[in-house]
Amino acid sequence: MSLRRILMSVLLLCMAQAPAWAQTGHGHQHADERPQGHAQLPTAVPPTGHAHGGGHGMIFAGSEKFPTIAYDEEKPIRAVERVSPPAISGDPHMGRHLAYAADKGACLSCHVLGPDADQPGNVGPDLSTYGRSSRSDAYTFQQVWDARAHNPASAMPPFGTNGILTRHEAMHIVAYLNTLNHHVEPPARSQPPLPNFDVAGEDFTLADMYVARGEALFREAGDNGKPCASCHAAPGREGPGLERAAATYPRYDAGLDRVIGLEQRINVCRTKHQHGTPYPLGGEPSNLLTSYVKYLSRGTPLDVAVDGPAAAALERGKASFLRKAGRLNFSCADCHTGNAGKWLRGQPLSGIAPDGEHSATAATWPRHFIAGHDLGLISLRQRAQHCQIVTQTYPLPLHAQEYTELELYLSSLANGAPMLAPTMSRLSDR
Repeated sequence: MSLRRILMSVLLLCMAQAPAWAQTGHGHQHADERPQGHAQLPTAVPPTGHAHGGGHGMIFAGSEKFPTIAYDEEKPIRAVERVSPPAISGDPHMGRHLAYAADKGACLSCHVLGPDADQPGNVGPDLSTYGRSSRSDAYTFQQVWDARAHNPASAMPPFGTNGILTRHEAMHIVAYLNTLNHHVEPPARSQPPLPNFDVAGEDFTLADMYVARGEALFREAGDNGKPCASCHAAPGREGPGLERAAATYPRYDAGLDRVIGLEQRINVCRTKHQHGTPYPLGGEPSNLLTSYVKYLSRGTPLDVAVDGPAAAALERGKASFLRKAGRLNFSCADCHTGNAGKWLRGQPLSGIAPDGEHSATAATWPRHFIAGHDLGLISLRQRAQHCQIVTQTYPLPLHAQEYTELELYLSSLANGAPMLAPTMSRLSDR
């Protein structure tokens, strides 16, 4: 036995002893289950930061009052507020605290500020010399309160209108910004090209272990004694080969009369052909088996259908990508179109847009993902849900059709690109 196989066996044994990871509140959803609103999600907590204690983090209290990407959403985006500053001077020390606080201004996420700032973002303008700008306090206050008054297309959150900052807190931030007079050089950071991910089969990474554990599930007997391999492992067996299957998902399912993802297709098979219970979406077994099936399509160009019965679903998914939602009034497009290579504080952004450098990102999931804390192996729909939580948008259940059709749109951008999943979130240095 080779050293590589010995190491793999040892590590698989160690990982098998670890508790299975699953997001609290995912529930056990069947593949053909329709979205059920906001059921089975974590309880909202007081807004004291994201408090990532496990899973994808806590949901901000109050985020349920703002629009989501749900197709039946009835909550409107709040109208632009034009407000005069309060009759106080503002405390720059308090303003600095509010600007740095994750549950208040969170200005460092997008802007370079003072010299003591840690890992500032550069999605927004450099503010390190804002004090020299000669902007009036009234202008700056309005920009902090609701920047849409100056630019209707602004991606800056309406901090005052949406209740994140009070009038006095906004004025404290104005006072702090007026003290910034010295240019701060942002940290030198680069984002290697997307194809340089460490991937299974090319390097000994966690991705290799995920594939191996997924293969074990593929060969594990279902409740009726039949494993997936009894239908799909060899030519001439009951089911089709899977060498290209994963590259065609999400896809329209005539039996369910809707587009479904690969994880949901696996659950259809478990229920129909193995007489088993569906895997909870986002749970470890679902993500492991999905990783293995996608690995079987490795290198195959993505070819998700965008016409016929899938056409309407594709348009809905694109609309979700462009839709403003949540307490911060963000859309996916606000961060991921035109911002390739820029940083959202400590995390590089992929520019997901047609013909963009990173438009093939959908071909890299499931992925071992680290974003401030280790989320483990997660699916693309989990990544979308995580983005919504950290941008203070009340997330939908993982089985929601909105996530499936958003994934269809993102996958359509990657059509023609090779299947790379599963990958590591950390980039190779070679």
